[in-house]
Amino acid sequence: MYFPSKKDKWLTIVIWGIALLGFLTPLIKAQLMAALIMLFLGLFLLWFWFKTGYKIEGEKIKIYYGPIRQTIKINEIEVIIKSKAPLTAPALSMDRIQIRCGKYDIFSISPVDQDQFIKAITEINPDISLDTRLLK
Repeated sequence: MYFPSKKDKWLTIVIWGIALLGFLTPLIKAQLMAALIMLFLGLFLLWFWFKTGYKIEGEKIKIYYGPIRQTIKINEIEVIIKSKAPLTAPALSMDRIQIRCGKYDIFSISPVDQDQFIKAITEINPDISLDTRLLK
């Protein structure tokens, strides 16, 4: 089951603004080589925009963040908490959940349908502790 990342409006403006202005500014100034380089950089940035999501396959969560891939074993998840921490994470929204596995592994993600995502995970591993703010 695939869950796309929630996308905040302010982040939409930032990512698309950088991608478009980075390409259009040198293009308007007739700097074609710079425009071409900025086009590739803008497309790389948009790769994160279009390919950020979370896929539950069997007993694993596969995190897709542009060209970056990570895997979490659902049976190793100990705690899921609500978070708005602005840490670097494979999330396009500040409305995040943190998944804690083991002593040091923390993943912050932002699936659009957090309730369905958590339900799918807890069906596989019912021993996961949930933040009370996630319970409805």
